[in-house]
Amino acid sequence: MRKNKTDKDQWKGGIIIRHDTEQSTLNQQQLAFVDAYVANGGNALQAAKSAGYADNGSHLLQNHKVREAIELKRDMDIKTAGATKAWEVMQSMMTDPAAPAQVRFQAARWTLEASGHGLSAVAAALQLGKAGKKDQHEMSLSELADVVEKGRKQLDSMRQVVDDLKAMDGAVEIDPDDK
Repeated sequence: MRKNKTDKDQWKGGIIIRHDTEQSTLNQQQLAFVDAYVANGGNALQAAKSAGYADNGSHLLQNHKVREAIELKRDMDIKTAGATKAWEVMQSMMTDPAAPAQVRFQAARWTLEASGHGLSAVAAALQLGKAGKKDQHEMSLSELADVVEKGRKQLDSMRQVVDDLKAMDGAVEIDPDDK
């Protein structure tokens, strides 16, 4: 292992993975530092004090195992507690009658997009459905009639969903142009 430090050894936020036998796991004090560092938003001095270190903790950020543990902890926190909190915020914005209609609309739109049901998902599905098929100018009249009929059925299905949503107790119709 090299003794001199190069730019590759300095931490700039990314993960550098090294496979070495030197200190394969973190000790309890280092784990406490990692937890405190992630919890306080990246303040090494505060995290070092919280974990019982006498210095500012900068030496810990030079340890690639500590840096890797920080990134993994931060990633897990975002994907678990962070995602849960974000979803709670979106739900409250969509259901709060005091929230402006535009805010509720945007929250609903984001939720649909994030879950794969938004306009971009529909457009992507339409593009995928078109793969390997003829363009309209290459179709016969019967093929065009089939496309139109499929479109009508899809539109009827979408209308039924909208009607079902309107019929729900407490449903509010939102006009996206309403400001």
